[in-house]
Amino acid sequence: MRRAVAVAVGAGLAWAATCRGQGAAVAPRVASPPVIEAVRIDRADVYTGAEARALWYARLANRLHRVTRERVVKRELLLAPGEPMDSARAAETARNLRRLGLFTEVEVDTVRRNDGTLALDVRTHDGWTTRPAAGVRAVGGQTLVSAALIETNAFGLGGTLDLRYIDDPDRSMLRAELLMPRVVNDRVTLGASATRFSDGRAGFVLAERPWFSLATRGAWRAVGTLVDGRVLRFREGTLVATDSLTRRQLLAVVEAGHALRASPRGYLRVGATAQWRQEDFAPRGAPITGYTTTVAVTPWVEALRARFAVVRNYRLLGPQEDVDLSTAVRAGVAVAPAAFGYARGGVGPLLVARTGRRFGDRAFGLASVRASGLASGGAIDSGTVSMNATLAWQPDARQLLVLHGNAAWARDPWPGAEFDLGLVRGPRAFPLHAFTGDRQRFVMAEYRWTIPYAFARTGVAALAAFAEAGGAWFAGDRPRWGQDVGAGLRLGSLRTPSGFGALRLDLAYRFANDRLPAGTVFVVGSGFPFDFLR
Repeated sequence: MRRAVAVAVGAGLAWAATCRGQGAAVAPRVASPPVIEAVRIDRADVYTGAEARALWYARLANRLHRVTRERVVKRELLLAPGEPMDSARAAETARNLRRLGLFTEVEVDTVRRNDGTLALDVRTHDGWTTRPAAGVRAVGGQTLVSAALIETNAFGLGGTLDLRYIDDPDRSMLRAELLMPRVVNDRVTLGASATRFSDGRAGFVLAERPWFSLATRGAWRAVGTLVDGRVLRFREGTLVATDSLTRRQLLAVVEAGHALRASPRGYLRVGATAQWRQEDFAPRGAPITGYTTTVAVTPWVEALRARFAVVRNYRLLGPQEDVDLSTAVRAGVAVAPAAFGYARGGVGPLLVARTGRRFGDRAFGLASVRASGLASGGAIDSGTVSMNATLAWQPDARQLLVLHGNAAWARDPWPGAEFDLGLVRGPRAFPLHAFTGDRQRFVMAEYRWTIPYAFARTGVAALAAFAEAGGAWFAGDRPRWGQDVGAGLRLGSLRTPSGFGALRLDLAYRFANDRLPAGTVFVVGSGFPFDFLR
């Protein structure tokens, strides 16, 4: 009996060992990602195929337009021959190309060649990047006249040339700006701007080595600005300035950062921002004497978990758009000692946080908060806090509902840096400077329906209805609000790459408030009214 049991146990152990051996033999292996053997770039002009041959305006547009150079596309690629295929890096490559504002369509995929090897296939479709513009906005007896010539693909290298003239109720302005991304060794971006106001001047110079991708290990940025002119201050909705100052500012900001961890899926970065500021004010007509110089340093840490969505018919009409749903947090501490020019030394926190989320395939939400300040002796000397939330729902490809809310507070803002709503930003039916202060609120809802047919195979239109309320006031004053409702037309182009959003033509009914009567006004603008809020 014992012998039989021993034989049975031994047979069982042998069978188990055999099974383990067989299991090990057939255990699935983790397949290595295929290696990219070549990169194929296909660049298309504004019009292609039968349209380019049959339509006179398509032929003319292609003759006037210079196709984006292959060098511009190649410098944005995050995958190269000999590297394993990575879908996250391929998706980021497509986002980087769309972010340039040059293309209406971008596709980055892989294809098997005839010899069986794998190639990265990059296809771009150029948009029409030369945008002459002229417009007139009139609200509440105020008129804003503008004319501009903007080219976002200067010299075929993705540069931006911006020539602009604006005449608004405050002043007239003539500006020339040139920005050339990654023009030095495909790494360093250079830019400059010069502005002549009817009551002053301003300008900036820029040099930076940007974060090329989520996986970039280091970046730096240096900016210098000059402002010499007049600051107008408004209160209680008066359309005439209650105060006027002369301002002179020289500002230099240098920032550098390094990624401790970095991949297409997110990063952890550390860095520091140093600011040298020379800024003085004087009553209008009085000379500025002396110079007030301050220096502040802000070390920071930033973490991000990447998440993006590709949508259509949100801010634009027609072309692809990337919506950043990433969760990101930047935290830092500003150090401003008395030895660096301040009346008294201080420190202050910096917090910038944002996140986004998809709700199924048809909706997404965005939320952000920003807080900064400076405190000394246990008291807050100055600071700003702002919060934003946006919800977008697209029940189908042609419909869009957007809800947005904004709230912001400021303590002891610089002259001219107060919140300012009206005409260009905030409630669209109210004039410039209708609401000013160190407290700000804004809410809006807009529904949009895209018309199924394009005009002349290029233009896209949508009908919209909206309601909004917003205002700004100073601490201690009663809150000042304004509300309006209306309907309008949105205009976009299948041939125009990303920009400032669809053109808005709105007929708005303004409800009466403490300063303005009720009435109907026609408003021209672009993008959403909350795009320019802070």
